[in-house]
Amino acid sequence: MARKSARKVVLIADALSDDFTTVALLLGWLSEEGALPELWSDGPEGLRRLATEAADLVVVDLDTPSLGGVDAMVRIARVAARLPVILLAGNAGRERKMWAMEAGAVGMVTKPVDGRTLYRFIDKLLETI
Repeated sequence: MARKSARKVVLIADALSDDFTTVALLLGWLSEEGALPELWSDGPEGLRRLATEAADLVVVDLDTPSLGGVDAMVRIARVAARLPVILLAGNAGRERKMWAMEAGAVGMVTKPVDGRTLYRFIDKLLETI
């Protein structure tokens, strides 16, 4: 059986935040599972890069201050309409999850999240697209 090619997963998150340990662990787990993770730590710059750089999927931390939270999904939709987006949030209540789906996200995950579980979700998701 042929090995699947590695998936480029971009994580847009604040590298200077208090929870960077969580971000670092997530990147490590994604890498261990076979993904090619990249951290783009500047929200606005990350959104600009999505317009020109290839990725299989983007994971956006909505708690990244430079993204302005909810506004990020609208901007991502403009830049990369066909790119699957998973949102991470410290608080992912029912209303916020509904909003995320209406805005075009393919999923929303509450932090902290186990990277291995997230990668399995990403892998299954990308198989269906």
